Amino acid sequence: MVFSSLVFLYAFLPLLLLCYYLLSFKNLKVQNGILVIFSLLFYSFGEPIYVFVMIGLVAADYLFGLLVAKARAKTDHMRKTALVLAVIFNLSVLGFFKYTNFALSNLNAAFGLSIPLLNVVMPIGISFFTFQAMSYVIDVYRGTAKCQRSPLKLLLYVSFFPQLIAGPIVRYHDIDAQLSERTVSAAQINDGIFRFAVGLGKKILIADLCASASEALLAESDAGVMVLAKWAGVLFFMFQIYYDFSGYSDMAIGLGKLFGFTFLENFDYPYLSSSITEFWRRWHISLGTWFREYVYIPMGGNRVDRKWKLFRNLFVVWFLTGFWHGANWNFILWGLYNFLLLVLEKAFLSRWLERIPAFFRHLYSLVAILFGWAIFLFEDHTFSELGKLFGIGASGFTDVFTNSILLGNCVLLAAAALLSFPVIPAIGRRLSRSMELRPAEERIIRTVLAVLLIAFSTVRMVGSTYSPFLYFRF
Repeated sequence: MVFSSLVFLYAFLPLLLLCYYLLSFKNLKVQNGILVIFSLLFYSFGEPIYVFVMIGLVAADYLFGLLVAKARAKTDHMRKTALVLAVIFNLSVLGFFKYTNFALSNLNAAFGLSIPLLNVVMPIGISFFTFQAMSYVIDVYRGTAKCQRSPLKLLLYVSFFPQLIAGPIVRYHDIDAQLSERTVSAAQINDGIFRFAVGLGKKILIADLCASASEALLAESDAGVMVLAKWAGVLFFMFQIYYDFSGYSDMAIGLGKLFGFTFLENFDYPYLSSSITEFWRRWHISLGTWFREYVYIPMGGNRVDRKWKLFRNLFVVWFLTGFWHGANWNFILWGLYNFLLLVLEKAFLSRWLERIPAFFRHLYSLVAILFGWAIFLFEDHTFSELGKLFGIGASGFTDVFTNSILLGNCVLLAAAALLSFPVIPAIGRRLSRSMELRPAEERIIRTVLAVLLIAFSTVRMVGSTYSPFLYFRF
């Protein structure tokens, strides 16, 4: 099930809200139970069998958490052993479902073998919920969170449907207290509804339209491959993945607010960046934070006595970041591409960028990001597809077909570009100050805007085909 579906919007969510607020009688244990039941139903809507994989993962990490907590009173060696076993177990589950066939196919290609591939389907969102489950055990080991004695609360933490299958990745110590005590105010519900509506609008009204334009431009026409079509297709994909993923994060954060949960922000207008370093502080913040806290800093982070160790730490993080996104060489290449840019910026490029006008810094960033998305997009025949961006294997620069698609989507492209900057919030703040709106009046306006966004999105959903979120496959 996806948030951008009529079933979720007009059946699942209303029924859940009805049960949560009317049947629980403000009993937190009952509320948590209702959320767990509906979260498991949400996940099992498309893949019933794999809900047991997630439950088994949570059960194992619950036991690992108990082992770590019990070993705390004994020896540090026992605690480390329990932690290592937990990490190995979680990564083994992730590796089996996501990377086994990738490894087998590469072994076959490298050594001329014929090992049959396994008939394994990757559970949706496994990369997200395995990282969250590991976060729990690591936080207990570090002492930043207490061992969770309630299996129900731990299952809710991992399975909570808003962030279950496409993030944001929630670290256990950020949400631990909310599992045991939380309240919901009218202002919080209003914020949640508005945030959900904004995310739904991003997905339905912008991301899906950008996807259609990108697919049309990247499809080969009768005249062959056109350089402009390739670049324009990647450009539309750049906006598609931003509005798709940030829209999902907005909806997840908004839905969390409806039930008293506060998730950290996952996007901060990344295309506003003036460097790749800044971009990765603004894009998929929860993933970057996870790798920084659980991989980069434990390896030494920036506080190392040799420059090569810093580069080693960055290499490991960005290799893993690329590999986390998918079992394909183009994702690893994409991760290493970002690693190279970050190393260049740390070595000398950032000092050079500081000396040039802001416009050119921003232009450099956008061009670097755009080419990175091209690597990310072209999973098959990556190098030959990248070559076509520069005319290698292309039939020409442009044709009538390409021009007609660009002309028909120029308003969409302009709107996507404009709204990727904080224009709307700035207008809202200025109007609020000039009209001297009171908080209650602001909430009314936000409610009206939310209703309009949901209505327009519903009209689009009724007349369009199913379009899953991009990050579901990761």
